[in-house]
Amino acid sequence: MTLVQITKYDDEEQIKVPLLNRNITIEELLHLTRKSTDIYKYLATNDTKRILNSNEKLSNLNKTKFILIKENEMCLVLIKKSNDLQPIHVTEEENEKYQRFIVCATIADVNKENQQDILHQYLLYSNDIVPSTDIQLITFQSESLIQFISIDQNLPITVTIKNTEVNKSIQFNCRLSITIKRLYEIACQLFCLKREYYCLIMNETTLDDDDVCLEDIDENMTEVQFKIISKASIHCSIMYDNQTVILPCHKDTIIMIIVKETMEKLHISEDNINMYELIALDDDQTQIDFDLSVDDILGSFSTGLTTISFELKKKNI
Repeated sequence: MTLVQITKYDDEEQIKVPLLNRNITIEELLHLTRKSTDIYKYLATNDTKRILNSNEKLSNLNKTKFILIKENEMCLVLIKKSNDLQPIHVTEEENEKYQRFIVCATIADVNKENQQDILHQYLLYSNDIVPSTDIQLITFQSESLIQFISIDQNLPITVTIKNTEVNKSIQFNCRLSITIKRLYEIACQLFCLKREYYCLIMNETTLDDDDVCLEDIDENMTEVQFKIISKASIHCSIMYDNQTVILPCHKDTIIMIIVKETMEKLHISEDNINMYELIALDDDQTQIDFDLSVDDILGSFSTGLTTISFELKKKNI
Protein backbone atom coordinates (compact mmCIF):
# COMPACT_ATOMS: atom_id res chain seq x y z
CA MET A 1 0.00 0.00 0.00
CA THR A 2 1.13 3.56 -0.81
CA LEU A 3 0.18 6.49 1.42
CA VAL A 4 -0.15 9.71 -0.59
CA GLN A 5 0.11 12.92 1.44
CA ILE A 6 -1.59 16.02 0.08
CA THR A 7 -1.38 19.52 1.60
CA LYS A 8 -4.01 22.15 0.83
CA TYR A 9 -2.16 25.31 -0.19
CA ASP A 10 -4.70 27.75 1.27
CA ASP A 11 -4.90 26.45 4.85
CA GLU A 12 -2.25 23.67 5.04
CA GLU A 13 -4.85 21.00 5.84
CA GLN A 14 -3.28 17.56 5.56
CA ILE A 15 -5.08 14.93 3.48
CA LYS A 16 -3.92 11.32 3.48
CA VAL A 17 -4.97 9.00 0.66
CA PRO A 18 -4.07 5.29 1.00
CA LEU A 19 -3.69 3.55 -2.36
CA LEU A 20 -3.47 -0.12 -3.20
CA ASN A 21 -2.62 0.70 -6.81
CA ARG A 22 -0.53 3.65 -8.05
CA ASN A 23 -1.72 3.14 -11.62
CA ILE A 24 -4.17 6.06 -11.48
CA THR A 25 -4.23 9.49 -13.08
CA ILE A 26 -3.80 12.81 -11.30
CA GLU A 27 -7.45 13.55 -12.08
CA GLU A 28 -8.51 10.37 -10.29
CA LEU A 29 -6.29 11.25 -7.34
CA LEU A 30 -7.92 14.69 -7.17
CA HIS A 31 -11.34 13.08 -6.70
CA LEU A 32 -9.97 10.89 -3.91
CA THR A 33 -9.19 14.02 -1.85
CA ARG A 34 -12.98 14.45 -1.40
CA LYS A 35 -12.61 18.17 -1.97
CA SER A 36 -14.71 20.03 -4.53
CA THR A 37 -12.93 19.81 -7.88
CA ASP A 38 -14.80 22.95 -8.93
CA ILE A 39 -12.73 24.82 -6.32
CA TYR A 40 -9.59 22.73 -5.86
CA LYS A 41 -8.64 22.00 -9.44
CA TYR A 42 -4.95 21.08 -9.46
CA LEU A 43 -2.28 19.01 -7.79
CA ALA A 44 1.33 20.17 -7.77
CA THR A 45 4.57 18.43 -6.90
CA ASN A 46 5.75 19.14 -3.37
CA ASP A 47 9.39 19.69 -4.35
CA THR A 48 9.28 21.99 -7.40
CA LYS A 49 5.65 23.26 -7.17
CA ARG A 50 4.94 22.30 -10.80
CA ILE A 51 1.26 21.72 -11.51
CA LEU A 52 0.59 18.27 -12.87
CA ASN A 53 -1.47 17.54 -15.95
CA SER A 54 -4.71 15.72 -15.17
CA ASN A 55 -3.80 12.74 -17.37
CA GLU A 56 -0.36 12.15 -15.83
CA LYS A 57 -0.02 8.76 -14.16
CA LEU A 58 0.94 8.63 -10.50
CA SER A 59 2.98 5.50 -11.21
CA ASN A 60 5.26 7.52 -13.51
CA LEU A 61 6.02 10.24 -10.98
CA ASN A 62 7.81 8.41 -8.16
CA LYS A 63 6.31 10.92 -5.71
CA THR A 64 3.97 10.60 -2.73
CA LYS A 65 3.67 14.24 -1.58
CA PHE A 66 1.56 16.82 -3.41
CA ILE A 67 -0.06 20.23 -2.95
CA LEU A 68 -3.76 20.90 -3.66
CA ILE A 69 -4.50 24.32 -5.15
CA LYS A 70 -7.18 26.57 -6.62
CA GLU A 71 -7.20 28.31 -10.01
CA ASN A 72 -6.01 31.66 -8.61
CA GLU A 73 -3.05 30.01 -6.87
CA MET A 74 -1.28 29.05 -10.11
CA CYS A 75 0.60 30.86 -12.86
CA LEU A 76 1.65 30.02 -16.40
CA VAL A 77 5.35 30.07 -17.34
CA LEU A 78 6.97 29.99 -20.78
CA ILE A 79 10.67 29.16 -21.12
CA LYS A 80 12.38 29.71 -24.46
CA LYS A 81 15.91 28.71 -25.36
CA SER A 82 18.21 31.50 -26.49
CA ASN A 83 19.64 31.26 -29.99
CA ASP A 84 22.99 30.20 -28.53
CA LEU A 85 21.43 27.18 -26.81
CA GLN A 86 19.21 26.01 -29.66
CA PRO A 87 20.26 22.81 -31.43
CA ILE A 88 20.36 22.95 -35.22
CA HIS A 89 17.04 22.22 -36.97
CA VAL A 90 15.07 22.61 -33.74
CA THR A 91 11.36 23.28 -34.19
CA GLU A 92 9.58 26.20 -32.50
CA GLU A 93 7.59 23.74 -30.40
CA GLU A 94 10.81 22.11 -29.14
CA ASN A 95 12.27 25.54 -28.39
CA GLU A 96 9.34 26.59 -26.17
CA LYS A 97 8.20 24.96 -22.96
CA TYR A 98 4.93 25.94 -21.25
CA GLN A 99 4.51 24.95 -17.61
CA ARG A 100 2.23 25.82 -14.71
CA PHE A 101 3.48 26.43 -11.19
CA ILE A 102 2.07 27.45 -7.83
CA VAL A 103 2.50 31.20 -7.35
CA CYS A 104 4.85 30.60 -4.39
CA ALA A 105 7.33 28.69 -6.57
CA THR A 106 10.76 30.32 -6.85
CA ILE A 107 13.18 30.65 -9.74
CA ALA A 108 15.12 27.85 -8.03
CA ASP A 109 12.03 25.61 -8.28
CA VAL A 110 11.71 26.38 -12.00
CA ASN A 111 15.41 25.62 -12.49
CA LYS A 112 15.11 22.33 -10.61
CA GLU A 113 12.02 21.25 -12.55
CA ASN A 114 13.76 21.96 -15.84
CA GLN A 115 17.10 20.53 -14.69
CA GLN A 116 18.78 23.86 -15.37
CA ASP A 117 22.51 23.88 -14.61
CA ILE A 118 22.48 26.76 -12.11
CA LEU A 119 26.20 27.38 -12.63
CA HIS A 120 25.97 27.69 -16.40
CA GLN A 121 22.36 28.47 -17.32
CA TYR A 122 20.19 31.38 -16.27
CA LEU A 123 16.62 32.60 -16.78
CA LEU A 124 16.43 36.01 -18.46
CA TYR A 125 13.25 37.99 -17.75
CA SER A 126 11.93 40.84 -19.89
CA ASN A 127 15.18 40.68 -21.87
CA ASP A 128 17.02 42.77 -19.28
CA ILE A 129 17.30 41.05 -15.87
CA VAL A 130 18.25 37.66 -14.46
CA PRO A 131 16.30 37.33 -11.17
CA SER A 132 17.98 35.66 -8.19
CA THR A 133 16.87 32.11 -7.52
CA ASP A 134 14.93 32.97 -4.33
CA ILE A 135 12.47 35.31 -6.10
CA GLN A 136 8.93 33.92 -6.24
CA LEU A 137 6.85 33.75 -9.42
CA ILE A 138 4.05 35.67 -7.69
CA THR A 139 6.13 38.84 -8.15
CA PHE A 140 5.83 38.55 -11.94
CA GLN A 141 2.07 38.05 -11.96
CA SER A 142 1.19 41.42 -13.44
CA GLU A 143 1.37 39.42 -16.67
CA SER A 144 -0.88 36.48 -17.54
CA LEU A 145 2.11 34.63 -19.02
CA ILE A 146 5.50 34.82 -17.29
CA GLN A 147 8.17 34.51 -19.98
CA PHE A 148 11.83 33.62 -19.54
CA ILE A 149 14.68 32.95 -21.96
CA SER A 150 17.26 30.35 -20.96
CA ILE A 151 20.75 31.81 -21.47
CA ASP A 152 24.20 30.33 -20.84
CA GLN A 153 25.89 33.40 -19.35
CA ASN A 154 24.74 35.61 -16.51
CA LEU A 155 24.43 39.38 -16.93
CA PRO A 156 27.45 41.24 -15.49
CA ILE A 157 26.03 43.61 -12.84
CA THR A 158 24.55 42.37 -9.55
CA VAL A 159 21.88 44.77 -8.25
CA THR A 160 20.48 44.65 -4.71
CA ILE A 161 17.44 46.77 -3.81
CA LYS A 162 16.24 47.01 -0.21
CA ASN A 163 12.66 47.88 0.68
CA THR A 164 13.03 49.73 3.97
CA GLU A 165 9.31 49.44 4.82
CA VAL A 166 9.41 45.66 5.15
CA ASN A 167 13.18 45.26 5.61
CA LYS A 168 13.48 42.90 2.65
CA SER A 169 15.85 42.88 -0.31
CA ILE A 170 15.69 41.60 -3.87
CA GLN A 171 18.62 40.79 -6.09
CA PHE A 172 19.03 40.40 -9.83
CA ASN A 173 21.65 40.78 -12.54
CA CYS A 174 21.52 43.23 -15.42
CA ARG A 175 23.63 45.14 -17.95
CA LEU A 176 25.44 48.47 -17.44
CA SER A 177 23.09 50.04 -19.98
CA ILE A 178 20.00 49.67 -17.77
CA THR A 179 18.46 53.00 -16.76
CA ILE A 180 17.39 54.27 -13.35
CA LYS A 181 13.82 54.42 -14.65
CA ARG A 182 13.90 50.73 -15.55
CA LEU A 183 15.49 49.77 -12.22
CA TYR A 184 12.68 51.62 -10.45
CA GLU A 185 10.04 49.83 -12.53
CA ILE A 186 11.61 46.46 -11.72
CA ALA A 187 11.80 47.25 -7.99
CA CYS A 188 8.14 48.29 -7.88
CA GLN A 189 7.10 45.14 -9.74
CA LEU A 190 9.12 42.70 -7.65
CA PHE A 191 8.04 44.31 -4.38
CA CYS A 192 4.43 44.77 -5.65
CA LEU A 193 4.52 48.53 -5.02
CA LYS A 194 2.59 51.40 -6.59
CA ARG A 195 5.04 53.60 -8.47
CA GLU A 196 3.43 56.90 -7.48
CA TYR A 197 4.35 56.45 -3.81
CA TYR A 198 8.04 55.50 -3.96
CA CYS A 199 11.49 56.65 -5.00
CA LEU A 200 14.87 55.01 -5.51
CA ILE A 201 17.83 56.05 -3.35
CA MET A 202 21.57 55.41 -3.71
CA ASN A 203 24.00 56.48 -0.98
CA GLU A 204 21.19 58.51 0.65
CA THR A 205 20.65 60.47 -2.58
CA THR A 206 17.31 60.34 -4.40
CA LEU A 207 17.73 59.26 -8.03
CA ASP A 208 15.38 61.43 -10.06
CA ASP A 209 17.03 61.43 -13.49
CA ASP A 210 15.25 58.61 -15.31
CA ASP A 211 17.65 58.57 -18.25
CA VAL A 212 20.83 57.97 -16.25
CA CYS A 213 22.15 54.42 -16.65
CA LEU A 214 24.49 52.41 -14.43
CA GLU A 215 27.36 53.03 -16.82
CA ASP A 216 26.97 56.79 -16.23
CA ILE A 217 27.36 56.22 -12.49
CA ASP A 218 30.39 53.91 -12.67
CA GLU A 219 31.42 52.11 -15.83
CA ASN A 220 33.62 49.72 -13.82
CA MET A 221 31.00 48.56 -11.33
CA THR A 222 30.14 44.89 -10.92
CA GLU A 223 27.62 45.32 -8.12
CA VAL A 224 25.46 48.14 -6.78
CA GLN A 225 22.96 48.68 -3.96
CA PHE A 226 19.84 50.82 -3.80
CA LYS A 227 16.99 51.46 -1.39
CA ILE A 228 13.38 52.02 -2.35
CA ILE A 229 11.50 54.19 0.13
CA SER A 230 7.99 55.53 0.48
CA LYS A 231 7.40 59.24 -0.01
CA ALA A 232 3.74 59.07 1.12
CA SER A 233 2.67 61.13 4.13
CA ILE A 234 0.07 58.56 5.28
CA HIS A 235 0.29 54.78 5.59
CA CYS A 236 -2.28 52.12 6.41
CA SER A 237 -1.18 49.14 8.49
CA ILE A 238 -3.58 46.22 7.98
CA MET A 239 -3.37 43.15 10.19
CA TYR A 240 -4.80 39.83 9.01
CA ASP A 241 -4.28 36.65 11.05
CA ASN A 242 -0.55 36.74 11.83
CA GLN A 243 0.40 38.94 8.86
CA THR A 244 0.66 42.71 8.51
CA VAL A 245 0.45 44.66 5.25
CA ILE A 246 1.62 48.28 5.11
CA LEU A 247 0.30 50.44 2.27
CA PRO A 248 0.99 54.09 1.40
CA CYS A 249 -2.03 56.22 0.55
CA HIS A 250 -3.46 59.72 0.10
CA LYS A 251 -6.21 61.33 2.15
CA ASP A 252 -8.62 60.89 -0.75
CA THR A 253 -7.83 57.17 -1.21
CA ILE A 254 -11.01 55.09 -0.99
CA ILE A 255 -11.01 52.31 1.61
CA MET A 256 -12.19 49.81 -1.01
CA ILE A 257 -8.85 50.32 -2.82
CA ILE A 258 -6.95 49.72 0.43
CA VAL A 259 -8.86 46.48 1.04
CA LYS A 260 -8.35 45.22 -2.53
CA GLU A 261 -4.61 45.94 -2.43
CA THR A 262 -4.35 44.18 0.92
CA MET A 263 -6.15 41.11 -0.40
CA GLU A 264 -3.87 41.07 -3.44
CA LYS A 265 -0.76 41.07 -1.24
CA LEU A 266 -2.27 38.32 0.92
CA HIS A 267 -3.18 36.31 -2.20
CA ILE A 268 -6.89 36.36 -1.31
CA SER A 269 -9.24 36.38 -4.28
CA GLU A 270 -10.97 39.73 -4.84
CA ASP A 271 -14.10 37.76 -5.71
CA ASN A 272 -14.50 37.06 -1.99
CA ILE A 273 -14.30 40.69 -0.86
CA ASN A 274 -17.87 40.64 0.49
CA MET A 275 -16.82 37.95 2.96
CA TYR A 276 -14.49 40.39 4.74
CA GLU A 277 -14.80 43.45 6.95
CA LEU A 278 -12.30 46.13 7.96
CA ILE A 279 -12.03 47.21 11.58
CA ALA A 280 -10.29 50.44 12.59
CA LEU A 281 -8.03 49.76 15.57
CA ASP A 282 -9.16 52.90 17.36
CA ASP A 283 -10.66 53.12 20.84
CA ASP A 284 -14.07 51.97 19.56
CA GLN A 285 -12.90 49.21 17.17
CA THR A 286 -15.11 50.75 14.48
CA GLN A 287 -16.21 48.75 11.42
CA ILE A 288 -15.28 50.79 8.34
CA ASP A 289 -17.52 51.26 5.31
CA PHE A 290 -15.56 50.44 2.15
CA ASP A 291 -17.00 53.52 0.39
CA LEU A 292 -15.36 55.96 2.82
CA SER A 293 -12.07 57.72 2.14
CA VAL A 294 -8.99 57.73 4.37
CA ASP A 295 -9.75 61.36 5.24
CA ASP A 296 -13.23 60.38 6.45
CA ILE A 297 -11.79 58.20 9.21
CA LEU A 298 -8.69 60.15 10.21
CA GLY A 299 -10.75 61.92 12.87
CA SER A 300 -11.15 58.63 14.77
CA PHE A 301 -7.41 58.55 15.41
CA SER A 302 -4.95 60.79 17.26
CA THR A 303 -4.16 64.10 15.59
CA GLY A 304 -0.98 64.01 13.54
CA LEU A 305 -0.94 60.21 13.21
CA THR A 306 0.82 59.13 10.00
CA THR A 307 0.07 55.38 10.20
CA ILE A 308 -3.55 54.22 10.54
CA SER A 309 -4.05 50.72 11.94
CA PHE A 310 -6.76 48.32 10.77
CA GLU A 311 -7.64 44.66 11.04
CA LEU A 312 -9.06 42.74 8.10
CA LYS A 313 -11.41 40.02 9.35
CA LYS A 314 -13.56 37.34 7.82
CA LYS A 315 -17.22 38.00 8.58
CA ASN A 316 -19.07 35.60 10.87
CA ILE A 317 -21.61 34.28 8.39
